[in-house]
Amino acid sequence: MKLYVCWGTFQTFGPGHPCRNALDALQAAGHEPQVIRSHGWGLLPATLNRSEGRRLARRETGRSWLPLLVTDAGEIVAGSWKIPAWAQAHPATDPADVRGR
Repeated sequence: MKLYVCWGTFQTFGPGHPCRNALDALQAAGHEPQVIRSHGWGLLPATLNRSEGRRLARRETGRSWLPLLVTDAGEIVAGSWKIPAWAQAHPATDPADVRGR
């Protein structure tokens, strides 16, 4: 599984950074996704958001916003609210699921 994030998996005050929140939720559910940092900013035009994660997000969702989760089954889960919900609904149960990929 791959988690595409901006450059911010750092801890922040208040509700926290969306990319960090997604990573924390996946780890709390027993997953250890491969974290792929993607330079750019969601508000910038596509010509300035050329990193792999930003291009994938635009292709799959029509927007350059991250975080974006790609499961091992190829399912795309986009958004800082949807990824924690997905993680809670799909906890890792197989020891192979918790190894980093």
